[in-house]
Amino acid sequence: MKIHKAYKFRLYPTKTQETLIHKTFGCTRFVYNYCLDLKRNNKHLTKFDLMKELPRLKKEYPFLREVDSCSLQNAITDLMAGFGLFEKGIGSYPRFKKKGEKESFRTSFVTSSYKGIVYENIKVDLTKRVIELPKLKEIKIRGYRNLDKLSGRILNATIREVGTKFYVSVCVEEEIEIQESSGSKAVGIDIGVKNLVVTSNHEYYGNPKYLDKYEKKIQRLQQELSRKIKGSKNYIKCKKKIEEVYRKLKNARKKLVEKIVSNITKSHDIIIAENLKVKKMLENKNNHKHLRKKIINATFSEIIRILRYKCQWLNKTFIQVSPYYASSQICSRCGNKESVMKDIRVREYKCSKCGLEIERDYNASINILNEGLKCYNN
Repeated sequence: MKIHKAYKFRLYPTKTQETLIHKTFGCTRFVYNYCLDLKRNNKHLTKFDLMKELPRLKKEYPFLREVDSCSLQNAITDLMAGFGLFEKGIGSYPRFKKKGEKESFRTSFVTSSYKGIVYENIKVDLTKRVIELPKLKEIKIRGYRNLDKLSGRILNATIREVGTKFYVSVCVEEEIEIQESSGSKAVGIDIGVKNLVVTSNHEYYGNPKYLDKYEKKIQRLQQELSRKIKGSKNYIKCKKKIEEVYRKLKNARKKLVEKIVSNITKSHDIIIAENLKVKKMLENKNNHKHLRKKIINATFSEIIRILRYKCQWLNKTFIQVSPYYASSQICSRCGNKESVMKDIRVREYKCSKCGLEIERDYNASINILNEGLKCYNN
């Protein structure tokens, strides 16, 4: 089975390389915005039509020749992908890019041969800890200390600036062996705010609430930012500090979710979870603003996303029960429904029919397991 996998490295460019990276950010942003303007005025323009504009643009704006040509082509590809999502009703209408916001560019892997010698524009050497990129040449990297080399075929590399740091994500196509699944061990998981995950095996994965740790720092930096002149050097410095705090917050959340998902997928063959509609949960006016904040902090969507692809890689069965299934209200022993459990503040489930007393989330995980197994057997 072939999969696409990304390897993320920290980049350590020289001052010259850093300048060229910033130039590439600017050039790709310029091409993206220029083509977006053309597309807004003429909806019938295709990707091929916009690509034909590049040679003329390079003549008119010679600075575009200084950067990698693949990055300019990919800017147009990303723009057309945005229009494709908009037409399907998935994404919003593409907007113009602004300097300093989500700075990144992507370059494609290109290979050729001449007189028996193979040339590649992207090379990763994990023994020397360097990556070779078009125009930028060799840059020092850090990450994946336990790997000797990247297995598979390199497809592209994406360079990003987050705060004051640079990162490169190398996308690789790998061939993985699908393991035989016995399908004997099944588990139901309830995803929540108090505990991120509660399993039907009575395992609890708590919610460290990382946002509480960084929230005061973010508020203080945002107050500083509001007092600075927009676009000034101090404004940009402060903005990068905020990005750095958000990066730490994102990494802390991701590390926790990866650990939880790895523990669940390694020890079970069938994983059953709720099909949570996070967007509707956030739009629900009955939910207090503090609850909506906790839902965002709990990263429900990220848990499901990682669970889905991990199960695919490891040949595990992943099932999602209906979002309208009342897992928290049903008694896991007799099937009686207690409407009082609609109130999420009630943490203990007490069945008025059979007398079962059980923790709310644990009861829900058992119900999710039973409902998922019905779907699996049918």
